[in-house]
Amino acid sequence: MSNTYLTGEQTKRKIFKESKKLFYKKGFTETTYADISSAAKVNRALIPYHFKNKQVLGQEVYCKVVEEFKNAIDGILDISQFTPDFTTILHIVTYYRLLETNTRFSRFVFQLLSDETTPVFTRDSEKELLLNLGSRFARFSDTELDILAQMDIGIKKELIRMLCLSENGVTADRIAGTHIHMLMSYAGYSAKKTDELIQAAFEVADLLSFHVKSGFTIEIKYN
Repeated sequence: MSNTYLTGEQTKRKIFKESKKLFYKKGFTETTYADISSAAKVNRALIPYHFKNKQVLGQEVYCKVVEEFKNAIDGILDISQFTPDFTTILHIVTYYRLLETNTRFSRFVFQLLSDETTPVFTRDSEKELLLNLGSRFARFSDTELDILAQMDIGIKKELIRMLCLSENGVTADRIAGTHIHMLMSYAGYSAKKTDELIQAAFEVADLLSFHVKSGFTIEIKYN
């Protein structure tokens, strides 16, 4: 019984690992089940068995890449010196910069968001982000946070689309600033306070450079 379970987990990890490589190399849309099954050396039917569909697989890859990116940011910096709201703002700033500087990652995210069958962002993850931005968000009811989270999902998707398509000459920092101002305004933070936090995040982010290797392995160094 345990051997069967272990084999199943090993197969799932192999599918996930090879899919990350293929999404990086070919793109999400261009990668097929046949590509994944060939690279992972598994039966094609095992892909939807473990991940339901390609969109769910893409979503899990995306979440893992973003999680590893945030952990890498936190690891290279002494994150304990920052407040939770500043850390969250820094994550937002560096995320948009990663989208701007790495075309493979931005292509993957843009293609993933273009398929509406499975949401990439969830209300729970967005609610967590809001609560990390400061104690003022804790005063909102669950219903109010749900509404704000759903609003933020729509805003974030549109901002990512604009950045990936380079509409109107937008930059990562301009997009990040717009997004952060929207988020902080929900809880009544002043524009001045928000600008101070954003500028401080820019200054910290300027110390770092990002390099994305095959399979979305992200390397972060000091400039």
